[in-house]
Amino acid sequence: MAVKLSRERFEELVRAALAELPAEFRRYLNGLEVRVEDYPDDELMAEWGLVPPDYPFGMYEGPALPDVDTPSDFPGTIVLYRRPLEEWCRTEDELRDQVRRTVYHELGHRFGYSDEGMLDELRGGAGIPWPAKARQAEVERHLRQAEHDLAAAEVLLAAGRFDWALDAALAAADRALRALLLAWGNDPEAIGHDGIPELLARAVRRDPAFRRFKPLLRLDAVSLDMGEAGASPPRERVRPAAARDAVAHAQDLIAEAHAVREAR
Repeated sequence: MAVKLSRERFEELVRAALAELPAEFRRYLNGLEVRVEDYPDDELMAEWGLVPPDYPFGMYEGPALPDVDTPSDFPGTIVLYRRPLEEWCRTEDELRDQVRRTVYHELGHRFGYSDEGMLDELRGGAGIPWPAKARQAEVERHLRQAEHDLAAAEVLLAAGRFDWALDAALAAADRALRALLLAWGNDPEAIGHDGIPELLARAVRRDPAFRRFKPLLRLDAVSLDMGEAGASPPRERVRPAAARDAVAHAQDLIAEAHAVREAR
């Protein structure tokens, strides 16, 4: 059930989020307007290609830090959309957390970061500690999905569908890496947009032994698209050895993720 607050209380949550911003970022708030609206207007929804009830939580409008002459004071506006945020959350605590994450994310755009290149401290509000129970639930969820994808990959490999087996095995490896990193304490929001190359790089920084999974980068780069007109389909381009290697790496990564989870 959605949570409903008065506008005054909602605005208090926004002010609290700004007050909790790390000091190295707060100095760039001069000239910034932060306001609350119930919903985005039709023009913005059309511009972003969205239709109700798929509303954004917030937006930033204005120049980015790298493009201004006076970094200590430049204009810009962050808008928080109150109703979509309230409808997403079930308790005031959840709403407080999501408001904070949204404020931090939109500030990241003010600083010049895209969604994909966002700093960990700002990506979706990353750096805000997740409760241990919630983090553990994410680990379990990714592991269950990894095992499901691996089982599919093994069946497809046995059936000789090497392109589909490769795709399913890579999905399993991706999920296993996420479970592993979360069990090590990485923030779920910080790794949310990462693919296998970024996830593996994080794992290697934590434990150089994970360099043995570097062949996954080559396998991840195998094109499973149909390609140009007249090109051979993926079924003919993916070799059996590639699918077998991907399945083996996924099996090993799932085992590693289970070991880390059980050691915590």
